[in-house]
Amino acid sequence: MPKQKGQSFLHGAIILSAATIIVKLIGALFKLPLFNLLGGDGMGYFGTAYNLFNPIYALAISGFPVAVSKLVSEQIALRRFRDVRRILTVSKYLFIGSGLIGFLIIFFGAGPFVKLIDNPGSYLAVVAIAPSIFFCCIMSIYRGYYVGMSNMYPTAISQVIEAVVKLICGLGFAWGAMRWCMGQYETTGRIMGQVVPSIEQAQSVACAYGAAGAVLGMTVSTFVGAVYLWARHKRRGDGITQADLMASPVADSTKNHFKRLVMIAIPVCLSAVVVNLTSLIDLMSLMNRVGAALESNAQAILQMYEGLIPQGKQLSEIPNYLYGSYQCAITLFNLVPTLTSTFGVSALPAVASAWALKNRELVRKNVESVIRITCLIAIPAGIGLCVLSEPILLLIYSARPQEAMIAAPILRIMGLAVIFVAVTTPVNSMLQGVGQVFLAVKLMLIGGALKLGINYFAVAIPELNIQGAPLGTLACYVFIAVAGIAFLCNRCQISLDMKSVFVKPLVAAIFCGAGAWGAYGLLQRINALPQSVCTVLAIGVAGVVYLLVLFLIKGISKEDINMLPNGEKLAQLLEKHKLIR
Repeated sequence: MPKQKGQSFLHGAIILSAATIIVKLIGALFKLPLFNLLGGDGMGYFGTAYNLFNPIYALAISGFPVAVSKLVSEQIALRRFRDVRRILTVSKYLFIGSGLIGFLIIFFGAGPFVKLIDNPGSYLAVVAIAPSIFFCCIMSIYRGYYVGMSNMYPTAISQVIEAVVKLICGLGFAWGAMRWCMGQYETTGRIMGQVVPSIEQAQSVACAYGAAGAVLGMTVSTFVGAVYLWARHKRRGDGITQADLMASPVADSTKNHFKRLVMIAIPVCLSAVVVNLTSLIDLMSLMNRVGAALESNAQAILQMYEGLIPQGKQLSEIPNYLYGSYQCAITLFNLVPTLTSTFGVSALPAVASAWALKNRELVRKNVESVIRITCLIAIPAGIGLCVLSEPILLLIYSARPQEAMIAAPILRIMGLAVIFVAVTTPVNSMLQGVGQVFLAVKLMLIGGALKLGINYFAVAIPELNIQGAPLGTLACYVFIAVAGIAFLCNRCQISLDMKSVFVKPLVAAIFCGAGAWGAYGLLQRINALPQSVCTVLAIGVAGVVYLLVLFLIKGISKEDINMLPNGEKLAQLLEKHKLIR
């Protein structure tokens, strides 16, 4: 093995999860001031580009690295270190070329795209996101390579660097663009030569430039992340010694590695894009279908959101405003799956190695552990978002209460969907690890068709409008998660311990949700406590209740604790008090 020792599945997952938590905290420092700066209109433009960026980012950061890491982990398990180096070389040619093509498609396709979704104000933001695909592809080469070697530190560090740069540049560029536009209006009554009749319209026009500035900051962050990973590999290498290379068999041909990489990369990348299919479907359909609902019965929608839609807003502007408000719920909805996706990234080399060695028992242990730990996090988080949707949104978006109130019923359903979305990503990664790369794509396409059908019909109903979108998301991911687990077990010829994997986390999560609901209701009756304090305390009570119930019913296993860094001592302590099985 290379001289730097690889991490276990859970150790690697903890490294990536810690980085993800830091990234999400930094992301909150980015998104919350940005929302307060841009409002519903600006976030509609930003959300258009961002939801186009998400599948691109998933393609390059989740899709391409999976293909590289799968091949690298298999070759390391077989001690074919010359092949490992050759895979790195081949991936550079393939992914840099793909990045250039992707950049050109997004850059020159921005105009037709914004016309297609009927949101021309988002044009600048979409153009600003185009270079990011090239830089993401460069990052994907090194991230996949190191993950395949079970070294999660380069990926984790690059994610944090990327988030910090996005925070600084994104907010700085957005604020600067808004101030520059409003300065033009105050001086000349125009913005970029366009006559603007009122300050409200000036702010709306300025929001488009502010959104583009925020997106440009994201693009700069991908450039810095790519430079860091390239420089790190140049300076520190990969840990493979000359002795490792000398003892390794002769490498397979470049042509064969290229073919294998393409054969794995194409379906894996399709799967990564399809994982973000719901965002793309929302982007392509929501504003159009809300527009259809307004044409059908505008009065019903205006009454539904009475006091929540700013006065003086034209009917043609309402779809973008509701879509921007919808982003409040989407931001929270994405938190848990982003965290649990790290389990899939970390589990893939472990599952792929066990599969390559034909060790079925090790495959079963890895699969069961990944799904159980995912459920331990996802189920209570999803139920908590469902129960406390309104107070959580009002806590986070206190400066934009109207948008938060529009998003609250959306998040209530999205909370339940979170559970299934969180399970989907690691299950798809493990399907890819055992050679079922096309199956994950097929399941996501079927789920996406469900989502599209429900969006098309439900969102066009005036009484539902944008509130119908989460129904499609829930149906989509229930199908994908259940079918994915069934196919994974069948492929590996294993059966899961249903009680430990699903039932115990669900029981503890139900008590967690009840604790959150009860604590918030009781705390609200204390007049001296502000709503924000009630929300935070209720979340804290829910967390304590969840952990107590989880330990009482022995929902955490000794194996889970042992996979933690230096987890043996903690496992002995918990076992001594009979808190783990």
